[in-house]
Amino acid sequence: MRYFVIFEIPLLIYQLQEFINNGHEIILLMKEGYNPSLVPYRNIRICNEDPSKSDTYKKLIISKEDRVILHAVKRNTIEKILQSILKVCENVPIVVLITNLREKPQLDQINIIYLPLKDFLQMKIDKQWLYIRNREWTQKLRELTKGTEKILILTQHDPDPDALASGLALRTLLGRNRATAPIGSFGKITRNENLNMIRLLDIRHNIINQKSLNNYAMIALVDVQPPYFGDKLPRADIVFDHHPQPEDYESSFKDIRIHYGATSTILSEYLLSNNIKIKQRLATALLYGIKTDTFMLGREVNVADIEAFTYIYPQANHNLMRRMEHPSLNPEEVNSFIKALKRQNLIEKILFTHLGLVKKEDIIPRLADFCLQVAGAEWSVVSGVFQKKLVISIRNVGYVKNAGEIIRKIFPDSSIAGGHRTMAKAVIPLEDFKKSFGIVENKDIYDTIIKLFKDTLKREVS
Repeated sequence: MRYFVIFEIPLLIYQLQEFINNGHEIILLMKEGYNPSLVPYRNIRICNEDPSKSDTYKKLIISKEDRVILHAVKRNTIEKILQSILKVCENVPIVVLITNLREKPQLDQINIIYLPLKDFLQMKIDKQWLYIRNREWTQKLRELTKGTEKILILTQHDPDPDALASGLALRTLLGRNRATAPIGSFGKITRNENLNMIRLLDIRHNIINQKSLNNYAMIALVDVQPPYFGDKLPRADIVFDHHPQPEDYESSFKDIRIHYGATSTILSEYLLSNNIKIKQRLATALLYGIKTDTFMLGREVNVADIEAFTYIYPQANHNLMRRMEHPSLNPEEVNSFIKALKRQNLIEKILFTHLGLVKKEDIIPRLADFCLQVAGAEWSVVSGVFQKKLVISIRNVGYVKNAGEIIRKIFPDSSIAGGHRTMAKAVIPLEDFKKSFGIVENKDIYDTIIKLFKDTLKREVS
């Protein structure tokens, strides 16, 4: 990748230090007669060709893999240079530095961003390349979905705030409504805070089955990927997610960013890149999605999460968020907590406990979060049986081994086993678990889980 830099004001060259340090090739297009000795960097290629002529860019073989940073004082000069560049390569990413946004050129297309000069002087340019890419991908997404009557936005079986918010954001990005892009899942929403969220934000969630998939011309997945569904899902046309890709699969459009803390961050970035207004309801959902998946920006967080959170924060309804965040535990759930905590074992900084049979799956990860607060615990491993499946939730403090990698090593054959550094999950049919590990009695499940984790972590350390 090369940077083509066109500056009418030579002093701006001094702002290129960051690009120089990163080892990028820089081609500096300067007026003929400019003294090269005035350029403070040795590894910049100086070209005295006329930047307002398309032949200049033909000679330099400019391509869409390159990037252009342009500054000129007069609007007609900027327009002339832009037209010359675009005549040779119409989709090369370009950042135009302007002093006054009201006087920006009329030329407007997805690969051109107009950035105030003061922002460049504060080194805010890197984000603009990402915005251009997001806009290009948005165009691909809209072309892919153009003319499609109904698109199903599909989440995991029991969608969390990140999934629900991402679904709303994708619908907004595509310019659709509830009728043409409904949000659905194969299972019910069970967690109290998530039920509060759909009620308070008026999110319509549809429970679907394999037969009803025929009603949709396209299927878009948010915060989840096709292997999660096994044979239930015949195809996935669009995928947005921040979890690691478990295996290869086909999809017409895929944006997976495992270094992001939430899928809500990815979709927020798309909205910002396209200058789409984020209304209060959507802002509240996205903020809650980022907040819950990053544990209030305390785990698996990226600079992008912080930037999205900061931008959306003033637009959200914080009274509604407080009402969503503090669901009550019913007496039955409290009793389950008490029984599980009585049988907890803290072994080599790993806190283990088993809930047994549960009526709601969400109590397992909630207890895992709580158990990590116990003094001396660097890991919490909480298990339970829900609908004839063994569910295991893992949490850790963040500076130890990767929880997602550990769970995949313990259960390599499970299609639903994985996660991030600080949190992970496995879901295994109970009978399969018993057969794999030679268990007959339910009471032996807890002891087997303890042994599996102890042995795996010991091998990882040694």
